[in-house]
Amino acid sequence: MKTLSNIPLLRLGHAWGKLIKKKAFARGSELGLIFSAMLIGLAAGAAVSGMSWISRSLHSLIFGIGRLDWLSASIIDNKLIVLTAPIIGGVLLGVVLFILSRRRRRAIVDPIEANALYGGRISLTDSFIVAGQNLISNGFGASVGLEAGYTQLSAGLASKLGSKLNLRREDMRILVGCGAAGAIAAAFNAP
Repeated sequence: MKTLSNIPLLRLGHAWGKLIKKKAFARGSELGLIFSAMLIGLAAGAAVSGMSWISRSLHSLIFGIGRLDWLSASIIDNKLIVLTAPIIGGVLLGVVLFILSRRRRRAIVDPIEANALYGGRISLTDSFIVAGQNLISNGFGASVGLEAGYTQLSAGLASKLGSKLNLRREDMRILVGCGAAGAIAAAFNAP
């Protein structure tokens, strides 16, 4: 008969981890869903911060403005870069879209469509593609907000977590909605 003192600490920690995982993330558990939504909220905040940082870095690199300056509020003396940067970004985005059209045969699903038709299932790869397209457009000076990329990426992360946790359709839809809502809240610094 094994006693608690005979079980190695590692095995004990592993057993507790499994027990906590089963209890906290059991299918249909409100506590598990709340904890998952909190994790997705943190991930959404990180995604928004990361995408914002990339966008500002691109603005700084391409247009020569300070990292803390807003592109729309900046005075740029080099008018040629103001004209050519969006054109170069458009060409780059066109090349990306052309390559994607050759490699991918299915349409990218957005969070609302995913919740309405697919039970909250979103491809994380597709989410990264949308976020990348959004960053290219915004980074090269197109007047495109990053909210679509924020929402898509955060909802994709939520869908991936829900899939890993084997959530039911209803819970998956709630979690994807939490990802999208967390992204919009983070985008506008809402509590």
